[in-house]
Amino acid sequence: MSSDEALDWQEIRSLEQLFALEEQWRVLSKTCQAALFNCPNWLALWSEQFWDKHCELYCMAGFANGKLVVLAPFYTRSSVKLFGITKLFLLGQGEPECAELASEYPDILVNIDYLDEASKVLAEWLTALKCDVFAVRAVIQQSMLHRLIKHLPYVQTVHACRYSLQPAQWSIQQLSRNARSQWRRAEKALAEQGAEFKWLTQSEIEQYWPTMAEFHQSRWKSKGKLGAFADQRFMQFHQQFRQQHPGSVAMSGVFIGQQPLALNFYLLEGQQLHFYQSGWDDKHYSQCSPGFALHVWSILNCKDMLYDFMMGATAQSYKAKFSCEETNLVNLSLINSPWRIRLFKLVDKIL
Repeated sequence: MSSDEALDWQEIRSLEQLFALEEQWRVLSKTCQAALFNCPNWLALWSEQFWDKHCELYCMAGFANGKLVVLAPFYTRSSVKLFGITKLFLLGQGEPECAELASEYPDILVNIDYLDEASKVLAEWLTALKCDVFAVRAVIQQSMLHRLIKHLPYVQTVHACRYSLQPAQWSIQQLSRNARSQWRRAEKALAEQGAEFKWLTQSEIEQYWPTMAEFHQSRWKSKGKLGAFADQRFMQFHQQFRQQHPGSVAMSGVFIGQQPLALNFYLLEGQQLHFYQSGWDDKHYSQCSPGFALHVWSILNCKDMLYDFMMGATAQSYKAKFSCEETNLVNLSLINSPWRIRLFKLVDKIL
């Protein structure tokens, strides 16, 4: 079949139907060089933890001679409250903020040979979906998803940035002047205390995961917030992901003896290392800047092609001090029913 011929389109309305396509989905993901967060191994576990009776799948799939060449997995989540609203998300986003997994770089998967037809069909299909609000975060501006929705009426855009660098081409001299001074002070202070940096083994990742969670939670609690590790769904997701995909995770740490001062947790995708979570002993070693020092050491001792800090603010982000390459990201939202939103907020406030 040539790319000039019409595709066979199928709307998928259940997770069982969607994940029955898992093998073809994997192939399409590789063809599209899709980010980890758009692949079935991540989204299957996400669905196990965050799918509930208030969710409804709306997924469009395109086939060429029975081969999956387009996949656009969206879903709606309806509020249980009186006069509740219906929100539309891409699968992998939209979970409660207190348990947010930060599935970044969301996209629709399209084999480039079928781009023209897919763009037309998906734009019409997406426009016809009924919802009060559509929201998506951390979208790469050059992505297929952004191309589809940026021209929709009333789309609101908030800009953000992806910070990444290539370790093989990076050196201490690329830190900002203040950051270089911070590194020298931290390196000296940690050396005086006999601190050691290292990459952890798989068993050590499991051993020190609770410690990283405790460090992380302590910092967020001091800000009056719960922190993601307080939610069992977040914890269960990551436990299952580490167990099922041990080759897709990594952790670095700085230790004094067996006591960790700081821990960084990463998602490993091909030759990309995504910095995902961290924690450090802010109570006893904050003067040593162990979290910052661990980033510097990890970059210098990273064998991967890309060290990805993931999304940050466009201004005043600590990630900028590493002289990263900056990729434009956007958070997009579309309110289809402003009167319903106002009514929902009013009723919610009264009740």
